[in-house]
Amino acid sequence: MKDWSIFPWQNAQWEQMVHCQQSDNLAHAYLLRGLPGTGKLQFAKALAAYLLCMNPQATGACGHCKECELLKAGTHPDFTLLEPDDPGRPIRIDSIRKLNEFAHKTAQQGGRRVIILSPAEAMNVNAANALLKCLEEPGEDTIFLLVSARSGDMLPTIRSRCQQLKFATPKRAEAEQWLALQLEDSSLVPQLLDLTANSPLEAKRFADQGLLEKREALADGIKGLFKGKLTPVELAKNWQSADLTLTISWIIGWLDDAVKLGLNGDPSDLRNRDQLKMLEYLARKSDAKVLLQEREWLMSQRQSLLEGGNLNPQMLMEGVFCRCLEWVL
Repeated sequence: MKDWSIFPWQNAQWEQMVHCQQSDNLAHAYLLRGLPGTGKLQFAKALAAYLLCMNPQATGACGHCKECELLKAGTHPDFTLLEPDDPGRPIRIDSIRKLNEFAHKTAQQGGRRVIILSPAEAMNVNAANALLKCLEEPGEDTIFLLVSARSGDMLPTIRSRCQQLKFATPKRAEAEQWLALQLEDSSLVPQLLDLTANSPLEAKRFADQGLLEKREALADGIKGLFKGKLTPVELAKNWQSADLTLTISWIIGWLDDAVKLGLNGDPSDLRNRDQLKMLEYLARKSDAKVLLQEREWLMSQRQSLLEGGNLNPQMLMEGVFCRCLEWVL
């Protein structure tokens, strides 16, 4: 049950949950929070398997009993995983209402019902309020596992009704060792971990999906914009069909580093050291205060995308690239 086992850097959290289970001290809801790429969702799946298993071991579910077989087949009647219909889209109230109905039914297998909601911050306001009612009056033997990389975006009332499990990034050596075993080209490990704040799974996603190449293409496009080889409209056409949330996140990261340089930061401390020349150019051409204001605007656009705002991709990216050009004029 590879997808239902924990990662090496999650042993402390696992031991905590095993102790709660063995001492009959489980809460009805847990918030698994931490940076992307630290394996929170897989930990939630491993915990769900452990809680539903007929013959659980201290290291996890047995993987062979009827409950485990149902989980592997995706047909366990007392387990559900709720995610957005599409990545980057919101979880809506209709989905939460169905989840609430599931939570209050009697477990068909005679044990617990386990619900994973990921990412929990993707709920819109109405969906969050609907879930709150269920958390206040949970069904018997029902356990909620809410997974979040941005728990600060969630309703405080939801956070307060959950026991919290915090997932930090592993130590660098541990992350490097694990990631090197996952990649064909282990020479990329240092750069991938730098770009993903030492988050191993996010780093692996970058490698698997060719995101290093896409990020480099975005940087080249912005450099072309600065040199007058491209207009904001032309560049926006190339990026309107991309993952806009990720695209804007990369630009935000470059602004962060440019601000550090503008405030006499050490280049060796930058996350995006491979783009040092562009970052130095930005730091020279624009005041750090202006770049911070632009960062806030970009973050607001990214948040609108995450909340399911009906933004026109072409117009959004035209606006983004027009502002990029203004930074160096």
